Amino acid sequence: MRRRSLWFFFIKTEFKLNQQPSNMKELFGINHSARESLTLMRYTLVFLISFTILAILPPSRGIAGTLVPQSGASAVLRVIVTDEAEKPVAGVKLDLKVKSAIVGSSLTNEKGEAEFAKAAPGTYEVIASKDGFESLTQNNLVITAGQPVEIRFVMSPKIELKESVTIKASEAPPIEQGASPPTELQRSTVKNLPDRPATVADTLPLVPGVVRSPEGGLRIAGSGEHRSALIVNSADVTDPATGQFGLTVPVDSVETINVFKTPYLAQYGRFTAGIVSVETRRGGDKFNFELNDPLPEFRIRSGRLQGVREASPRFTFNGPIIPGKFYYSEGIEYDLEKIPVRTLPFPFNETKQQSLNSFTQLDYVLSPTHTVTGTFHLAPRHMSFVNLDFFNPQPVTPTFNAGDNTGMLQDRTTLGTNLLESTLALKFFHGDVYGQGQSDMVLTPTGNSGNYFSEQNRKASRIEWIEMYSLAPITVGRYGAHNLKFGSTVARTTNEGEFRARTIRIEDASARLLKQIDFVGGSPFDRSDLETGFFGQDHWVMNQSLSFDIGTRFERQGITETFRIAPRVGMAWAPFVGKQTVLRGGFGLFYDRVPLSVYSFDRYPEQSVTTFGPDGEIVDGPRLFANITDQAERSATPFVFGKNQIGNFAPYSSTWNIEVEHPVSRILRFKADYLQSNSSGVILVTPKVVQGKDALVLGGGGKSRYRQLELTARLSWKEAQEFFFSYVHSQSKGDLNEFNNYLGNFPFPVVRQDQFTNLPGAVPNRFLAWGVIQLPLKVRISPILEYRSGFPYAAVDSAQNYVGVANSDTTRYPSFYSLDTRISKDFQVSRKYALRLAVSGYNLTNHFNPISVHANIDDPASGVFFGSHKRRFKLDFDVIF
Repeated sequence: MRRRSLWFFFIKTEFKLNQQPSNMKELFGINHSARESLTLMRYTLVFLISFTILAILPPSRGIAGTLVPQSGASAVLRVIVTDEAEKPVAGVKLDLKVKSAIVGSSLTNEKGEAEFAKAAPGTYEVIASKDGFESLTQNNLVITAGQPVEIRFVMSPKIELKESVTIKASEAPPIEQGASPPTELQRSTVKNLPDRPATVADTLPLVPGVVRSPEGGLRIAGSGEHRSALIVNSADVTDPATGQFGLTVPVDSVETINVFKTPYLAQYGRFTAGIVSVETRRGGDKFNFELNDPLPEFRIRSGRLQGVREASPRFTFNGPIIPGKFYYSEGIEYDLEKIPVRTLPFPFNETKQQSLNSFTQLDYVLSPTHTVTGTFHLAPRHMSFVNLDFFNPQPVTPTFNAGDNTGMLQDRTTLGTNLLESTLALKFFHGDVYGQGQSDMVLTPTGNSGNYFSEQNRKASRIEWIEMYSLAPITVGRYGAHNLKFGSTVARTTNEGEFRARTIRIEDASARLLKQIDFVGGSPFDRSDLETGFFGQDHWVMNQSLSFDIGTRFERQGITETFRIAPRVGMAWAPFVGKQTVLRGGFGLFYDRVPLSVYSFDRYPEQSVTTFGPDGEIVDGPRLFANITDQAERSATPFVFGKNQIGNFAPYSSTWNIEVEHPVSRILRFKADYLQSNSSGVILVTPKVVQGKDALVLGGGGKSRYRQLELTARLSWKEAQEFFFSYVHSQSKGDLNEFNNYLGNFPFPVVRQDQFTNLPGAVPNRFLAWGVIQLPLKVRISPILEYRSGFPYAAVDSAQNYVGVANSDTTRYPSFYSLDTRISKDFQVSRKYALRLAVSGYNLTNHFNPISVHANIDDPASGVFFGSHKRRFKLDFDVIF
């Protein structure tokens, strides 16, 4: 019996809603308006596909013969494989893939040659593998009708069973990379760097334009995590309520990490800053086992052993359950960290964190044109003394218990020469935040005391259904080839919980009470949302020198009652002979998803603020600040449609860039990029007077802007040896009172007057260099060098109000400079077992990089920077089977 795809289930959605409304409503929580949205989405998607195909064809031609390649439309792909001595290698297995689905296989003959005689036009991946050799991959191989293609692989002997490095046999033609190629990180490279990144989030600061802020969060293109998207195998895995990344996938389970700052492809949505797209690893044709960092790092003080400082063993196992059919891959990491704060005395200077991070992937090959993938990500964690520092000692900090559970089922089917991808993803989050006790929290210029003021517990979920349909390239005479892709998404999100708060006392340096904040009321919240979206895009390759990315995305977020249209266009042009220098550029509109945490604000307890005089008398208040959700200002863009009602937020950014890329030599490639992004409708929480009454107003009138000049160079002189250099000059400004400061997991209790100024992670200048160098005797050196401007900070007074302009260029930390290096050597213990011993050095120059500053002007030490991680070394080893 012929198998049905999820796509046909989608086509019949309207019928099932009418015939079985109770079942579908229970599953998706769909009301009448949601049903209309699904119906509208269905007909609009059909119209969009039909209109786009008709639009790209000249009037004199018909549709027949363009979608299905005729007998003369295929091409011959010839593969030649040699070893490093240029001798042919026979018996090499060659897999031809489209979107991870195997569409053809072959073996090289005694001349090291193989052919795929009837390769349909399209973009392919070719993998060459043989026992005793490193596997090689050719990505983004474009085959056009009637034009034979030849590629060559040079096989290298395998030194160790695992830890192979993915090597691109040759770069894809620059034009084929499109208008907005991402920055790509390979697992096999980044996992051997000095800081040994354990998760996807740990690797992201290696990307130009991405920094980790003083609070520990990631800033992509100047903005916080909640304004970016994190997708794993096409599915959104961010916190359903806050938009934060949370505990991300283990790096050992990752194949590639792609970071887009200007993705003009319409398939990407729900962000205004950037996209982090992760592709995970499939099990191999042989069982492999790897154990990393099996031994803990011990704490040594004054020459004496004082317990464990860190333990992070990582276990990776993968292989075939049924060879050629069913594959299994598992990555597990246990992490115990006791992170010391240099500005506090031992043993009260450690933040403690325990977590388990497990990622499982199952792949079943039903046929060469049909595969099914299932993944499950389990990530419970416990954190004690969160955000510990000199001004917030252990009793003042909160404890955080949380768990992320994500499941995904993906079906990939090749229909003729087209590809259908159906994805069902589920995300569940639960979290609890509580203090170390029940005492009032006391804020003073020299440091805080008491216990953290808030407690919260919440549960959030998301169920998402995605359909994407990629057509084989459609060649239309002299007009080039069109690579069309269409898709739709339906997502239901929920968030329930409660936020509670206790009294906060604000005192001056002599312990005199200045203000007191009490909290009144509050009740549990329970919110849900239904989002729908669809897109159409065309990667149009006009010729070998010019290509365009054209597309539009349509989104509706039910809880905001807004419908948004996001047009995008990009171009790649190789104007010179040789087609090596490429100019790229584009413009697009991007919309943020409004997190559900925004709509729990009206259930938060309200603040009652009392101000006291020098003798303890009340001079103002108590003033009750009501929690009010405002109506968004009318959008300046004509692409947002919505009702004039409370909470109709639609934050968006208009972004454009221009880029030039040029290979200076065979081993050196240079790129210069300028990006500009202006965001409007940013959601803020600000104190105001509304109709004569005090209020904390949640509104959508915020703005931000980001400018970035990026210069990068990539040096690749030998296989598995490359170095990356980048310099970024940027400006990041915006309103400071973004909602996540008060509606996040660890809110700050004082809501100050808003200012438009440098954002917390604004770094005007940053130079970064890192890479891998292979030396004789199986020795590898992996250095990281970073130099950047210091982060800005805000000066405040005893009452916790801003003094002057917050985060100004005159109130910055000193420049940061650090050189870290890891040196490792492999020892082949036996044919099956290898040992990798390594020593890592951190801040080798012992540069003073302060982590704290006395920012209160009434602190006797005001303006003094302190705390720095001194030079240190670490030994580790990996066991590879």
